[in-house]
Amino acid sequence: MDKQIEIETVLTRYIPFVKLISMLEQGFFIPKANLFTDSWEGSLHLFNGEKDNFQTENQLIAAKEWVYVSCWYLDEPESHAMWNSYGQSNDSLAIQTTHRKFKLAFGQSRIDMHARFFPVMYQKPNNACHLYDGKKIPDWFRDKYTVRHSIFNYLPLQLFHKHEAFSFENEARLVLVDNDATLEKKNKRLGLHFSIKDTREMITKIILHPNSSAWFEDTVRKLINDTYQLDIPICKSSLVGHKN
Repeated sequence: MDKQIEIETVLTRYIPFVKLISMLEQGFFIPKANLFTDSWEGSLHLFNGEKDNFQTENQLIAAKEWVYVSCWYLDEPESHAMWNSYGQSNDSLAIQTTHRKFKLAFGQSRIDMHARFFPVMYQKPNNACHLYDGKKIPDWFRDKYTVRHSIFNYLPLQLFHKHEAFSFENEARLVLVDNDATLEKKNKRLGLHFSIKDTREMITKIILHPNSSAWFEDTVRKLINDTYQLDIPICKSSLVGHKN
């Protein structure tokens, strides 16, 4: 696995306005994998129509309870396709950070878990049988963790593979495995939060939706500058005027 993410790489998330407020009030949220609306996440069924040999469907569902995933667009220039997919409302925006700041915020939030941050690898449907090639996704930190069941080694690997039809997302993912991971019980929490302080400090830029109104821009600026007194650059999208 030689596709590393450079430490100064810009990371972008396209989000609704309400998620920005949630981040600023509660800290950056990382949901557990079973909250994804795409039921194929973490499964190889999507690639070749056959069930893999590494776990049963019930085991996969149980394991997703204890694995957390954060998804980022791996580039600085805006993506028209990403605005259409994840910023569908005119009252949406994109936040940016860097790999360095994201990693620092994670570390200072004291989330003590097995962590991997790596680009998603997009696969052709007939490539599924080659995914388990013995290559490992490198650990984000050098801490040593042990897992209680082999599925908690395989599931993170699977979560870094998606069908090539999603390649426009140019995605990087942070995948975490809970230290209490087990197949015997459900995880009571919905996900994890970065600290509020580190969340606010990691945001380097806010980009407003191409079709956002002057009222929305004024609202965001007042929220960032006046309410939270944060020095975060805010700009309108460079795609203003471009239609679907």
